[in-house]
Formats: sequence, structure tokens, C-alpha cells
Amino acid sequence: MPLKHFTETFLVVVLGAVIALTGLLTATLPNLPDGALPWAVLFILSVVYPLSLYSLFQRRRADNTFRNLHWFPAGMLLVWLMLQGAVLGSTVEVENIAMYSWGWTLAPVLLGFVLLVLFCLKVIRRRLPRLVFLGLILIPFAAAAFLSEQEGQWEQELASVMWSGDFWKVDETGFLASFIDEEGKNLEESDDEMEEDWRERLRMQERREERIANRTDEDTDDDMKEVVLHVDMDSSSYSGHEYNSVSSRPSELPESGFGWSAIILMLVAGYCAALNESARRRV
Repeated sequence: MPLKHFTETFLVVVLGAVIALTGLLTATLPNLPDGALPWAVLFILSVVYPLSLYSLFQRRRADNTFRNLHWFPAGMLLVWLMLQGAVLGSTVEVENIAMYSWGWTLAPVLLGFVLLVLFCLKVIRRRLPRLVFLGLILIPFAAAAFLSEQEGQWEQELASVMWSGDFWKVDETGFLASFIDEEGKNLEESDDEMEEDWRERLRMQERREERIANRTDEDTDDDMKEVVLHVDMDSSSYSGHEYNSVSSRPSELPESGFGWSAIILMLVAGYCAALNESARRRV
């Protein structure tokens, strides 16, 4: 029994939403190697989705084109992985492949919707409702993608929420490193001589790494102390130079004794007294 019209329409709409969501999440992926574990999670989900529908497609004899379209999200993630591999394995810069993730991976999303529209036009039944639903998904998605590129880079905020934890990092703090350390690293004594020789080498290597790490920490502490000491000496010398450069002399000397106005007034008074005495004598 073939797929019912309603079931096929529902699956078309769901596939359109999954393609749009995959485009958004692909744009949030960090560059390799930090994005390896997030990419693996998304890729597994993109593979599980079509596999979960395999039995339904088999029972209802779904169209092969429609079956293959459900692998499109996984293909988007594979292309992203190949581009990132080209960056790591050659001289290609990250900026040269940034167009793939531009606008929430808008170009691959548009390609996926074009393939869905072609399938809907190929199948005569229920063309209009399917195209309307796909348009209701694509138009807001494209508008939000353009606004994100023009204004806020919203996918970066989403990436900081989803992939910023230590769990996703590919280093000694991440999930993979902790899993390997717990499961694959066994340095206990072994009865087998060859195995014991190998583990002894690993123990020596581990002790050597610890000594190097401790030495590096000590050198870092010494360097920090020297920097602090130099800063203190510079600040003290600078302060002394400031005090020495300030002159102890005032800007102008204070006035002492009589001023010029008092001297002139006394001269005028004496002159008037002399004239008065001279006139009195003539009389």
C-alpha cells in the first residue's frame, strides 16, 4: 500500500524543517578540530532520521526520490566536513570556505528546498498545500538568516550556548580525552614481560611529562615575580623623578616692606611740605 497523501505531505513538511534546522546548526559548528564531536553528534542524528523511516518507506513503497531526499541533511554535514578537512590539510584559509556557512548555511538549504519543490511538482497530488507549507518554512528562515548576517550573528550566540562547554573540546578537558584516559590507559604492573616493559616506558614518559610541567610552572612563577619586581622598581623610580622634578621655589616672591605706592605718596607729601615751608619763609 503506497503512502497516504496526508502522510507524504506531513513527511515533506518535516523534511523541510529538518533541512532548515540542519542548516542553522551547521552554521554554529566550531572549526575543526574543536567541532569534531559536535559534528559527529549532528551527523549521527541526520543518519538516524532517514533510517527510522526506512521500514515505513519499505512497507508503503515510497518513491525512491523521496527516500533519497531524506539523506540531504547528512550530505550537508559531509560537505562541511570535507571543506574543513581541506582547510586542515592544505593552505586554504577558513575565510575561503566561510560562504558555505553564510546565512545559516543558506545556499545548501535553498538547494534542498528546490529539490523538495521539484518533487512536489512531479507528484500531482496535493501540490499547493505542500508548496505553501514549504514556503512558510523557507521564507522566515531566509529572512532571519539575512537579518542575522546584517545585524547580530545570532548563530554565534547559539553556538556559545550549545558548544562552549568543556565536554565538546578535543583536549585533555574534553569528553574524548577523559574517555580514552579512563578506558585505554592502564599503567598497572603486568605479569607479561613485554607488556610490563611497554607500561614501564609509559610510566617513564608520564613522569617526564610531569617534571616538564612542574618546571614550566616554576619558570612561569619566576618570570611573574621578576615582572612584578621590575614594575615596582619602575613605579618607585618614576615617583622619585616626579618629586625631584617639582621645584621648591614659589611662582613669585611675597612682598616685603613698603610698596611703590607708599613710597610715591611719601615723596609727594615731602615735596608739598617743602613748598609750604619755603612760602612761609618768604612771607
